[in-house]
Amino acid sequence: MTSRVAMGFVLAIGAALLAPAAQARGIDCSKATTRLDKIICADPQMREYDGRIATAYASALTVWNGAIAAYVRRDQAAWLSAFRAIGVDDNGGCTLDDRDCIRAEMLHRTEDVESGTYVHSGVYLAADGRKLLLTPRRANGYALRVFKLPDRNLASLDEERAALWDGPNAMVAKMGDANGAPLPKACTLRLVPTPLAIAVTQTGACDGHSYAGSYRRDLKQTLADYQLELF
Repeated sequence: MTSRVAMGFVLAIGAALLAPAAQARGIDCSKATTRLDKIICADPQMREYDGRIATAYASALTVWNGAIAAYVRRDQAAWLSAFRAIGVDDNGGCTLDDRDCIRAEMLHRTEDVESGTYVHSGVYLAADGRKLLLTPRRANGYALRVFKLPDRNLASLDEERAALWDGPNAMVAKMGDANGAPLPKACTLRLVPTPLAIAVTQTGACDGHSYAGSYRRDLKQTLADYQLELF
């Protein structure tokens, strides 16, 4: 399974959004009924991941007095919809017989929601139509994409230490083309995030376009909404 490809398939999100408390608690193994739940409950590592995901999700709901709770619920719902498709249809990516795949998918989700960058992750919009996608990675890692199709589409370089924090309040990302490959001339974006916006400054030619400015957080969209469009 290519981790996160399944996130593009957001089935039954409405139902998931109506049950945030159940998501926060994780699986109740004493009441497990689906084959997927039973597989998770029988595997100590998967149970640990399930508990960690639930704990991190519950914590994210309360950040900044709940300012981003709507996004956190939608993001969790998108992941759950894809994850629960395992064994139901092809959208799940893994098969129920592939325990390693299921375990890896849960690990990836655990790393995402436990990331120090998770609370700033998501979709941001500039007034002129440019969009910024901030994807959490393990620990404090992240990946960045800024675009305005059809002619503007940059992604952080696909290499170690391309996207880093600069102290506790700023992020600096070396940018590449749409595939994360180096540009002819260097391009660096500096981000200063706040709960509901990101201010971007630019150093370098950046393929002849400006990506600097203010980007407002859109709590109604998730990264899954762009999974198939851009990646």
